Amino acid sequence: MPQSSIGPKDTVGDIYYKTYTEEARGDAPHHAPWGLKQKDTFLEFGACRDWFLNSFPPVEVNRQRARTHDGLYHAYVVGEANARAANHQIVCEWRTVVKERAEWEKYRDRLVRQVKDSDKAKASFAEEKSKFDSDRN
Repeated sequence: MPQSSIGPKDTVGDIYYKTYTEEARGDAPHHAPWGLKQKDTFLEFGACRDWFLNSFPPVEVNRQRARTHDGLYHAYVVGEANARAANHQIVCEWRTVVKERAEWEKYRDRLVRQVKDSDKAKASFAEEKSKFDSDRN
C-alpha cells in the first residue's frame, strides 16, 4: 500500500496542494485554502505567510516545485528586479498623476464657477431684456 505524503501536522492548505491532480481538479476554480479572516491585515506575519502559501493554484505550485535551486534563484532575482523596477515607475507615475489630478480639479472648479457666472449673466440679461421689452410696449 502506498505511503501518504500527508502528515499529521499538515494544514488544510498542505492537504489541498498535496492532493491536487490535474485530472481530478484541473478545471475547478482555485479556492485558496487559507485561514485569512476579513479582519486580518498584512501587518501581521501569520496573515502574510498564509496568503503567500495559499494564494497560488496547485499547478503553479507544482511547476515551481519542479524547478532546480538555480532555476528558482534565477526566477526570484529576475522577478524581484522587475517588480522593484515596476514599483519605482508606479511611484514616479503616481506622483505625476496626483499632481495632474490636483491641476484638473482646480480647472474643473474654475469651469464650474464660470458656468455659474454665465448662468447668472444669462438670467440677468433675460430680466433686463424683459424690462426693456415691457418698457417699449
